[in-house]
Amino acid sequence: MGWEASLPERVKIRDVARAAGVAVGTVSRVLNDHPTVTEPVRSRVRAAIAEMGYERDSVAQSMRGGSTHLVACAIRDFDIPRFALFIKEAERVLREAGYTLLLSSTTNSPEVEMALLRACAARRVDGVMTTISDESHPGVIDALHAAPMPVLLIDRDHLPELDRVTADHAAGAEAATRHLLQLGHRRIALLVGDTKAAPSRSRVEGFRRALAPAVPDAHLLRDRVLTSEDAFRETMALMSLAEPPTAIFVAAMDMLGGCLRALRALGLRVGEDVSLVSGSDSELAELYAPPVTAIAWDLAEMGRHAATMLLERMRGEAPDTGRALKLPTTLVVRQSCRAIP
Repeated sequence: MGWEASLPERVKIRDVARAAGVAVGTVSRVLNDHPTVTEPVRSRVRAAIAEMGYERDSVAQSMRGGSTHLVACAIRDFDIPRFALFIKEAERVLREAGYTLLLSSTTNSPEVEMALLRACAARRVDGVMTTISDESHPGVIDALHAAPMPVLLIDRDHLPELDRVTADHAAGAEAATRHLLQLGHRRIALLVGDTKAAPSRSRVEGFRRALAPAVPDAHLLRDRVLTSEDAFRETMALMSLAEPPTAIFVAAMDMLGGCLRALRALGLRVGEDVSLVSGSDSELAELYAPPVTAIAWDLAEMGRHAATMLLERMRGEAPDTGRALKLPTTLVVRQSCRAIP
């Protein structure tokens, strides 16, 4: 006897039909809420389904051209703790609509992103929510256009033909930079992620807009800060300049920890020796001593809107053109920035 012998035999639709005293086709019509079934028969079939623990074979159903009730969510990195707020709320909305959310990581790689889209198509996933690492990558763009299921972009804005939900990172970066300028800072460093993606590109735009007409010192603008180690290394390099910055804007998401480690290693006090702003609010920013000024936006609301928009697209309730929703950002002022002459 193999391990298969211990598994219970799957209840089949004909078993339900036999228990309810109806035809197999009648059970199928009940499962699909067909209006031709009378209420007494519908109740009898549903009672048999509940009693026997019958479950639909979603794989077989999808092979017949039906819905799998599966939605995939692919994000850059599982190490971004705040993104759990997005996933939790999106999953709640989808679960209440009868869908299961599948989670995957793109590892910030166009090749992985293309492979994931192909895998979702092969498994007949009903819809996809995803980030992409390079919004101008030809292969990724082709894969998005070739996808047989609806795709919604998370915090990406370069493809207007697709639905997308973003945060107003440019306005947040501009507000943060103006706050530092009003405190007298002129040498303001910016740590930002890869500008091939909308959030980092928008943050640089807001940073430049606040400084205009002045042009930021090229030595103070550090991009492709994708890991905490990147933030640590770039902060160490910035503070070793002959004329170091008086303020650092850590605009890369969830890179605050690496910057703080570098400042501590250098013996520099936040809010005294150097002012600091985080581009993404977090528990670390709130609980650090002193608390760090940060840009906030509602990731749970972003997840709710993303799931709702994708459901509308999957149900055929959305217009033919791509839709864009941009959520506001706010600057939460704390004690990490000091005024200078």
